Amino acid sequence: MDNDKEIRERLRILLERRSIRKFRPDPVPLSLARAVIGYATHAPSATNTQGWRFIVVTDPDLIRKVVDAGGSALMAEAPCGILVTYPNTTRNRYYQDDFQSAAAAIQNLLLAAHAFGMGACWICTLPPRPFLRRAFRIPPHYSPIAYVLLGFPRGGPVREVARRHPLDEIIGENIFPPRGAAPARPRFLTWGERILIRIYSSLPVGIKKRYLNRFVDRKFVKKFEN
Repeated sequence: MDNDKEIRERLRILLERRSIRKFRPDPVPLSLARAVIGYATHAPSATNTQGWRFIVVTDPDLIRKVVDAGGSALMAEAPCGILVTYPNTTRNRYYQDDFQSAAAAIQNLLLAAHAFGMGACWICTLPPRPFLRRAFRIPPHYSPIAYVLLGFPRGGPVREVARRHPLDEIIGENIFPPRGAAPARPRFLTWGERILIRIYSSLPVGIKKRYLNRFVDRKFVKKFEN
């Protein structure tokens, strides 16, 4: 029993981490951002490539430029962000081990941020990759994967978010979990929705900023308490 308590204490950080979307305006010291990234680099990567590269983003004008180009409005709420990139030269295109490797690093980054008393949130609503390549001078053999909000949380502790399914519904032994326990089939984008997204992505930043971004944020972006 004592050993069980010790294990639970070690794993507590996994249960306490939350996605934070509201931050104090206090700047994040570069040394602290570097420390968080240092723990991210201990994640596993395909064939131990460790190909991740991180861009610490603190320039508010640059952040606003990314938001105006179609990035999540939440990006403007954080004093700092970390853009995670990874080489797109993998031979394993079918399972995209480059994305998997970057994702493992991002999870480490989120946990490290929490351990340092900071808040973080994984963001995938970003402008088209060509825009990000130009804005951040990313070489063609690297792809931006995700953006992580980073800062000091505004407000008190965030309540625990209950898991949607008990383990018996999501674990199968040697076979996929029982069909009746599977979630409903997702609604895929219609042909029209795909066209609209493509049109929006291709529009000039000025048009998005002036006419569309507030509407898109109000109508289509899910809002959270934290």
